[in-house]
Amino acid sequence: MPRMLRRHLRLAGLLCGILLLLGCSVWTPKPSAWSNATGGEQFERLWWQSVKAKDWPDVEARMASGYVAQSANGTQTKTDSVSRLKQLDISDLSLANVDVHPAGDSLVVTYSLELRGTLAGQPLSLSHAPMMTVWQQQKRGWVAVAHSGELP
Repeated sequence: MPRMLRRHLRLAGLLCGILLLLGCSVWTPKPSAWSNATGGEQFERLWWQSVKAKDWPDVEARMASGYVAQSANGTQTKTDSVSRLKQLDISDLSLANVDVHPAGDSLVVTYSLELRGTLAGQPLSLSHAPMMTVWQQQKRGWVAVAHSGELP
């Protein structure tokens, strides 16, 4: 085999190897389950997916027993918040401008929420609604301990 051809084959093999390595590490898929979520933005998105899917056992499991929410409706406990969420029927939602601020064993997640649906049968539309959730690492995993914003 001519030397020039061998050199080109080695170079092609090296380039293929580099592309394979980049493909494995650069474009990792977003977690679709809590078991492989690694950050505050993912926790928030998964929690909202559970609310939209009306997976109440999962929603409640991801809220601390002392969970508290603050909105224009006042302060709500975990029980109050879940009762209100159960009246929600989400047709569309998205999070934008997500920022995660580490704070010891906690993560403060701020974002804007776009939400369309109904609340207790009445049309509901939130646009660029500012939100903040505090997630805390506990023995049972990451749970939301506090939320501020127009949590429906």
